[in-house]
Amino acid sequence: MKHLIGHLEGVKISTTQELERCMDRVANGCRLSVVARAFHQFQPVGATGVLVLAESNFSAHTYPEYGLVYVDVFCCSPTFNAQACATSIVENFGAKAAKWEIINRGNKVE
Repeated sequence: MKHLIGHLEGVKISTTQELERCMDRVANGCRLSVVARAFHQFQPVGATGVLVLAESNFSAHTYPEYGLVYVDVFCCSPTFNAQACATSIVENFGAKAAKWEIINRGNKVE
């Protein structure tokens, strides 16, 4: 199991529609199985979204006033490539920079 945590810089996503499109492109490209979704629009700007995955979850929280997006992907699929997912997120969100941490969560749930 891998846990990808990071933040993107230089991203001005303001609406749930923009955020959902970016997250869907990442989920499709990384072969993640979306089983549910929830998005919330903040006023005056900013959005948060969660894709519930058969493999776990993918969340993102935008701060367009600062050009930031915080991202969290937890995946229990043995074929999940966290580095490739991070690259896909940067590309699909149009980030100018990103910082990542990949945490190995082990192979068993007890």
